[in-house]
Formats: sequence, C-alpha cells, structure tokens
Amino acid sequence: MRSLKELSPTELQIIVGFAMGLRKEKGISYRMIVSKVAEEFDVKVSKATVIRWCKGDSNPFNKIKRINLTPSPELSYIIGVYLGDGSIHQKSNGRYLIKLKVVDKEFAETFSKTLLSLGVNSTFGFERDASRVNRGYVEASNKELFMFLNKPVDKLIETAEYYPTEFLRGFFDSEGYPIIEAKNRFRVMVGVANSSLKMINAVRDMLAQLGINSILRKSHLIGREVVIRGIKYTSKVDMYTLTISRKADVKRFAKLVGFSSPTKMKKLQFAIQLMDLPNDRVISEWHELYYKTPRGYKLKKTKGKTF
Repeated sequence: MRSLKELSPTELQIIVGFAMGLRKEKGISYRMIVSKVAEEFDVKVSKATVIRWCKGDSNPFNKIKRINLTPSPELSYIIGVYLGDGSIHQKSNGRYLIKLKVVDKEFAETFSKTLLSLGVNSTFGFERDASRVNRGYVEASNKELFMFLNKPVDKLIETAEYYPTEFLRGFFDSEGYPIIEAKNRFRVMVGVANSSLKMINAVRDMLAQLGINSILRKSHLIGREVVIRGIKYTSKVDMYTLTISRKADVKRFAKLVGFSSPTKMKKLQFAIQLMDLPNDRVISEWHELYYKTPRGYKLKKTKGKTF
C-alpha cells in the first residue's frame, strides 16, 4: 500500500476530492473514508489527515507548485532531453530533482529556459572537473514534473508524440551530432546514439513521420573497447546509432528539427551550404574554417573552452 508521499500531485488531488466528496455528499464517517481510500486507491491515509482535509484545516498543496503537464512543445522538448542526457533524483531531504549536465552551455541554457516556461525555476551553473571535460549544469526541484518523468518510457513517448519536432530537438540536443567527412570527399550526415533500442526505434519512427529517413545500426557491443574523447573505455552496454545520410534528409532535418546549440547548428548549416560545390573546392573551404580534433571538427576561431 502506498503512502501519500509516493503520490503525484494529480493523484493526491483526486484522493482529497474523493474523501471530501464522501464526507460532504454521503456523510460517511472519517474512519470509513480511510477504508474507502485504501480500497479504491491502495493508499494509506490516517483518520486525522482525512479530518484535516474535510474541515479545511490542512491544504496538502501548499508546498507543491503545480504545473501544466498537458502535451505541449515545451513538455515534449523536456521529455526528449530527459530521455537523453537528463536525469531525476529523489533526495533524502524530500527534494525531487530534475538535472542536466552537459558540455554545451547553450544547450543547458535552452533547457533551463524551457523548464521556466512550464513554471519550474532552476539553478544554472558551471562545474569544473580536472578528471573530465568541464560541464554546465541545470538543476530544478519540482515533485510534479519528477513524478511525470518517472513514468515508463512508453508513456512519455505517447505524450511526446503530440509534438514530435520538439521532442526530436530535445533528444538530438542530448545525444545527436553533425557528422562531417572532409578528407578525400565531403559528406554531411547527422547521427544520434543511445543504449536503448526501444528509444532509438521511437526516434526513427518520429523522424519518418517528418519525412526524414535514417539508418539504424548497432555501433558497438557490451564488453567491447571504445574510444571517447581520445580515451579508451570498455563498453558497459550495447550502443545503437541512427544516421541521417541522404542530402535531402540532412537538409530536411536541419530545417524541421535542428539543434538548439548554435555551435552544432552553425556547423551543420555551413556544411549544408557547401554540399553542392565541387569536391576539391568544398574540402578546401571547409578546412579554412574548421580543424580536425578527436571529437570531430571545431571552428578555428573558437578554439579553447566551450564556456
């Protein structure tokens, strides 16, 4: 049997209304209301709590900030980010956290602003770590959003599908990247990677709904050695990637979905502008502005830290 603390604000609102209705309309005793709540909702509530509800001595929503969780572009974007780089944590002090830690400052800022558009305030900052790349972080506390994001992935995707473009932008902001080949020939692609085959298939389906074709493959297997930012690791999971490779599909992705990060988006847009030039000229023009690193091409004039 669940406790009141385990309920989402919406569930709590339903139970409070149920209890007050039984008392006001049917005159049922407080003890019987306790039994009815347990029977109907599998929730344990004390007689004293029911009395406070019914007499108006206690409002269980005073400490809970309600937000609108009906399908919206903003909510779909947040779901996309959460299913990528985002996370949720319940602290022992009763705080319900939504967190994001990423290298890209603009991405973190976009996520923070989108949370605010739902009425969720967040803390935005910068984390320096000598053992890895410095990262920006966003941290917010809201029980209702926490409980919503804690649903099964299938349920989250059902909500996100109302606004697939925003969901895809959030997911590609988290897990996606432009792929530029500029050695012997010039190619422009977009990739996204995730360890969940179900998640990758859902993304592939939403891209297809927008008329964007993609190729699915298993990029590496659990236990295999992989190189990330020039450092060798042993993969703890199977990893799947989607690649958008046809010119028309890459252009359509940039137009309809794109990236919130100006760094990623400018790289993709500039590469698309060069796609139809002769191969020797396009490679030369690309290398005038971008240089190769273990993590892909970077803009020459922005060498150094992301922040």
